[in-house]
Amino acid sequence: MKPGSWCDVCCNLSLDIASDVELTPNLDRRYRNSGYSASRFESVYQIDCTCQFIKESKSSGCEFCGFLSEVIDLFIPDQTSHEDWMSLNLRKDSPYIYFNPSKPGTTYGRTNFQGVVYIYQPTVSVSDQSKLEYAHIPVLPDIKNPNSEESLEYLKTCLRICAETHNSCKQDLSLPPKRLLHIGVRGDGSVRLYETPDDFRESYIALSYCWGKSNVLKTESTNIQSLSQGFHLTQLPVAIQDAAHITERLGLKYLWVDALCIIQDSKLDWEEQSAKMCSIYENAYLAVIASSSGAANVSFLDSSARPTTFQYRIPSKPDIILAARAECKNGHHFDSIAGIGNPVIPDPTLSRGWTLQESILPTRAISYSTEELQWHCRSIRSCECQSKANVEQVASILSWKPQLETLKQWDTLVRFYTQRQLTYPEDKFPAISGISQVVHKQTGWQYLAGLWKDHLIHQLLWERDGFHPFFEVTETSVPSKYRAPSFSWASIECPIITFTAGLNAPEEGATFSENARLLKSYILLSGADPFGRVEPGSSITMEGRLMQHVELRGPSEDGYATYDVLLCGRDLTFEADIQLESFCFTGPNGQLQRSARRSATYDQGLRKLESGTMVSVFLLAHAHNMDGTGTQYFLFLGASPANHNAYERLGVLMMGCNPKEGYQWLDFGVTPIQRITLL
Repeated sequence: MKPGSWCDVCCNLSLDIASDVELTPNLDRRYRNSGYSASRFESVYQIDCTCQFIKESKSSGCEFCGFLSEVIDLFIPDQTSHEDWMSLNLRKDSPYIYFNPSKPGTTYGRTNFQGVVYIYQPTVSVSDQSKLEYAHIPVLPDIKNPNSEESLEYLKTCLRICAETHNSCKQDLSLPPKRLLHIGVRGDGSVRLYETPDDFRESYIALSYCWGKSNVLKTESTNIQSLSQGFHLTQLPVAIQDAAHITERLGLKYLWVDALCIIQDSKLDWEEQSAKMCSIYENAYLAVIASSSGAANVSFLDSSARPTTFQYRIPSKPDIILAARAECKNGHHFDSIAGIGNPVIPDPTLSRGWTLQESILPTRAISYSTEELQWHCRSIRSCECQSKANVEQVASILSWKPQLETLKQWDTLVRFYTQRQLTYPEDKFPAISGISQVVHKQTGWQYLAGLWKDHLIHQLLWERDGFHPFFEVTETSVPSKYRAPSFSWASIECPIITFTAGLNAPEEGATFSENARLLKSYILLSGADPFGRVEPGSSITMEGRLMQHVELRGPSEDGYATYDVLLCGRDLTFEADIQLESFCFTGPNGQLQRSARRSATYDQGLRKLESGTMVSVFLLAHAHNMDGTGTQYFLFLGASPANHNAYERLGVLMMGCNPKEGYQWLDFGVTPIQRITLL
């Protein structure tokens, strides 16, 4: 392309033209004092400049700089002359802008946008001419209101493609839920609770949503008969009404909703049906996820929160439209780490415990996210904005994979799950029972209160996440009612980092050796679900090297629940699962002893341990790296307040060893091998 036909400022938004611009003589000098700079990376040509520089450049007559100037005015309405910066990134697939204003956020009613804005051609306006002249700018659909015909057509297209072409998305209709809502019984908005017969084989939709604190209509033993006789749709919370409308518009008649299809005041029915969540969601024709709704009385179809979008008709070619749209950051695009410094409020369903498995278990699902519709099935993921999903956020455990990969996937899911909240803390295990069933079916592993017996040493090495951006460590707590044995991550309330998903996992090529072994396990279930709630008295018995009478001091000033310990002559810092407190008990010899236990709350700051507080240290495993360095893994244990002959977990220590720099391996070789019971 001839130099006269392109702009050496914006390169006509084309990566190919940027290659020609780079060859322009004295280009690096032309804008030296303006702050303008351009750099080429592997597949991106990045132009950095002030927003004002682009606005001034449009006077040259460049239609693309004119477009960018209008985009700047929309996204940065409260501008400063030379302090608002932008990066224009030119790629083969799509150009985009990153805005970095000097005053991000809202000032005097005007909101300066900080983040990514994509450039595209709207599908509805594209022509043969625009395809030819602007082939470097992708053609994308606009994102419409979730209740629009366009959004419904997007959903129908996804369903049709999945049903016709995805062999991995075939379903078994022989296991219907016990109850369903029959929608539109008489075509007048009437609904009734329907008990499915043995030969029921019709398709149904399953709803995933947040109950919230609103008074949700529920099926109970006192009203099940009247609900079975029929009631009007308007008696349902609006989010469930939305799901009923989608069911009807797809030509279906049946909808599964937990509040209505499970008898909520029947312990037996609740346990039976919650244990079937795996098959209920897996065999649903479609799961509708009300991601943008924070409560049952909040509509997800009437939401108008869509990404800021701008359309621009090129003055010399009014039939051609260029568009710019803010990046979608929610749902399967959400990145909690990227939220640091530029927080994105996640969809409500991303913060609730039950909805994790309700998004993973379905064969196919449509998520009504805050900004767009997002589709996923066993075969593909897609969304209206057509950007890539965050692979860390959408871990799927339903496809077959090697056992080590399954373990890593499980650990990743536990990490996500423990970042979420539950209305009823005792639901910690039931709310992922369906996922646990899937792992058990795939691997045959035995489940031990949130851990897998077949990989128990790895599973015991979980840690409290002390650096989660949306959780204060001082909020860490112990549930008021017993929920899990102390060796399980479910025994405390806070985000958890599991071993294979954390930074302390062995390096690639390292040799991991276990120094302890499981002798027996006893998990006392509170109901029929083997993956559900457990009762006090659950325990494991292990054999390994135990160092007793180790004095624990602190807490230190280095961080929350951080304690000092002298171990094998080496001063170490130990981070407990939660703040500790000293307690006294009478030992087997009749003498008074002092140990440490978990302290339930952080109401008056950290409690200082009393002098002579003794704990025990249990060597679990060690990893040797090829360069001679490595890590030793220990459990710190305190005497159990409930049974002084048994222990409870206080935390884990992962100690790096580097003999060349003086950090020797701790010698536990003379420590006797003992049998211990963990409660």
